[in-house]
Amino acid sequence: MKIDKYSAILGNAIGFPEMEGLTAVRPLASLPFDGKYRLIDFQLSNLANAGIRSVYGIFRGQNIRSVFDHIRSGREWGLNTLLSHYFLGFYNTSEDSTVADHDYYDQILTYLKRSGSDQTVYMSCDILCNIDLQQVIHLHNANKRNITVVYKKMPKEFISQANDILEIDEADIVTGRRDRFEDSSTTDKMSAGIYIIDTPWLIEQMEKEAQKDKPQKLRFLLRDLTVSEQALAFEYTGYLANISSVKSYFDANMDMLDSQKFYSLLYSNQRVYTKVKNEESTYYAADSVVKNAQFASGSIVRGDVEHSIVSRNCYIAENSQIINSILFPKVKIGKGVVIENAIVGKNVQIADGVTIRGTQEKPVVIAKSVEIVEDVIQ
Repeated sequence: MKIDKYSAILGNAIGFPEMEGLTAVRPLASLPFDGKYRLIDFQLSNLANAGIRSVYGIFRGQNIRSVFDHIRSGREWGLNTLLSHYFLGFYNTSEDSTVADHDYYDQILTYLKRSGSDQTVYMSCDILCNIDLQQVIHLHNANKRNITVVYKKMPKEFISQANDILEIDEADIVTGRRDRFEDSSTTDKMSAGIYIIDTPWLIEQMEKEAQKDKPQKLRFLLRDLTVSEQALAFEYTGYLANISSVKSYFDANMDMLDSQKFYSLLYSNQRVYTKVKNEESTYYAADSVVKNAQFASGSIVRGDVEHSIVSRNCYIAENSQIINSILFPKVKIGKGVVIENAIVGKNVQIADGVTIRGTQEKPVVIAKSVEIVEDVIQ
């Protein structure tokens, strides 16, 4: 695939209040996933596997240090070559706002006009999947459409209010959208928020939107154009997680302990790239007990871990129990600690004998860089 024919926009300026403390100090895109990855790794890897080397990332202006720290030169995704380009745009905006600020469209339009691309791929980091974008682009070009949208048939309980439900006819053309509760079916055709758009046409539509008193952000403009332009629809059939709440994020991580879902997402025909860390392997003490759990590098395990995901450089002391939980990097767990149905943030220290217990429907979230000395039970 010719590099300069394609550009990409990663939309991450929309927040979700249901994420609670998980996104208080970081964008959704930089949340850890499966102990070794960040959510943004999957979008960047999808683009890298399609040979796309020109990327513009849209982020809210708050708490963006983790984005720079993770992406850095972009080497892992092929974004550090002479022919590649990546840009990050930051905008001060409230989490639930759909209205773009003054600089929003100016910066994106400048990027698209200078890119000289034929098509633009738009993706957002709240949708987790490993998709072959070359297939979608080929279908888009073969059908000569202005816009193509990716969708997946999803159980209704996994569709949030932020997602579009598409009406699609037998010719794979989007004819409308509707409310998720309009019929009694158990699944709906949910937009995956992934679009292939002809760049000159996109520039024209964005310039029109920018002239309005209250222009919509690009995510919402593309939703409207999908219906008004009767977009071509491409069905994605692989693993997909819709991250819009603590529960959905927790469940997506727990899915990786299911071998079928794990291999579907991470070991399909396409690789997933992340920032490389050369560290020693995890150490398991002779009296530790591990059942159906995943560990990144550099941890020391002296207690029991069951059905959990443990990130890099964690310490789990003797007589402790980690059950159905997620530990972010550099968590230190004292002796006799019990953690069940919880998400424990980076750099958290938990004193000896403490119990942290949530439920599968409402996991406990322990914020980053705190010391827990008392029980947390909900």
